[in-house]
Amino acid sequence: MTRQYPAFVSVVAFALGCLDLLRGVSHTLLSSYAASDVAGLDLTGPTGLDQLVLMNAFGAANFLSGAALIYLSLRDRLGALLFLAVIPIAYLMAAIGLCLNGADLVGQGVFPGRFMMAGYISLCFITVLVALRAMRRQSRCALSS
Repeated sequence: MTRQYPAFVSVVAFALGCLDLLRGVSHTLLSSYAASDVAGLDLTGPTGLDQLVLMNAFGAANFLSGAALIYLSLRDRLGALLFLAVIPIAYLMAAIGLCLNGADLVGQGVFPGRFMMAGYISLCFITVLVALRAMRRQSRCALSS
């Protein structure tokens, strides 16, 4: 029996890959604008350049995840599903790291992208759950026939 992975996994992975590429552009090529005008960060202080460096590093990671999601959506649906499963885990690890280091999201740490990221992570999580349920249903049907 050949396992079929739901087609919507590729659709979601492709859409999130495109979104990641846009995030990569905003965090790298438009980082100064995104930091000061969108996120409201004060780049004039002593840590202003450090904030831009971190934002650009995050943008590079956005380009990598975007390219990986798009590639996997077109070539490897199981790989796309696994990547979508890893994303919430990675952000959970980041949240744990913030908590362990006492980095509360207050002041300049309260970035406007947090609501979009909550939706992004939720979409990954829901896609994985629905795909696993569909695959389980498919294997039950295959066993009963």
